[in-house]
Amino acid sequence: PAMASSDPSPESIGTRVASLPLVSSAYDMVSTAYASTKESHPYVRSVCDAAEKGVKTLTAAAVSGAQPILTKLEPQISTANEFACKGLDKLEEKLPILQQAPARAATTCWPSCSAPWTW
Repeated sequence: PAMASSDPSPESIGTRVASLPLVSSAYDMVSTAYASTKESHPYVRSVCDAAEKGVKTLTAAAVSGAQPILTKLEPQISTANEFACKGLDKLEEKLPILQQAPARAATTCWPSCSAPWTW
């Protein structure tokens, strides 16, 4: 009997990297600062709103136009994603700090990061 795949849709490298605590924390900080700036400055908000609308329109057009190419290259994209995920697995094994919360990572890294440079 054929074995059923336990994970029919593999996780993308983008999702994996975005879920790293240091990356997601940085994203949250930037996102909060962006929203706060828009709220505090009406002129900045109007410029940002117009830029966001333009980016959404361009993205939709680009995705629509690129879809035939993406479909044709799907096997290569899938293979590249698989290799990238394996590489991230190895990186996470060698650098467990990547899975730590930012505050913990800072206290873990600080002694070695603050040591005097030697040449």
